[in-house]
Amino acid sequence: MEKHEHPIKSLVHWYFGNYCTRKCFDNDEKLHDHYTKLINFAEKNPQLRMTHHDFLWLFSNEMKICTLEDSFKRKMIGWKLFERLKDTPNYDSDKIIVENNVVKKRDGDLDKPVRCSVCKALGVC
Repeated sequence: MEKHEHPIKSLVHWYFGNYCTRKCFDNDEKLHDHYTKLINFAEKNPQLRMTHHDFLWLFSNEMKICTLEDSFKRKMIGWKLFERLKDTPNYDSDKIIVENNVVKKRDGDLDKPVRCSVCKALGVC
């Protein structure tokens, strides 16, 4: 399958929505700061096009925007894991790592998710 190149601004929006917001939802200030830096990069390079894979490599290895622990920064967060992280008490994205493909806190396992009682009663969580 041939990989298609995309405009850098599209890749920035894709990355921010699928990586940044699913990990750092606990810190609006950090999200805003990082979004601004990503958009500035895209605006300075309007003709740049690359594949998603190449953008992931560039972001993880060359850009110095993300301050998360490297194993967590590189982890793709699917929707189910995102929902679990959102329901985790005392979630702090700066204290999360990935070890043996398991997302956990630096000092141990994540706290058990706590779901809203209304959602639980309706069976939507």
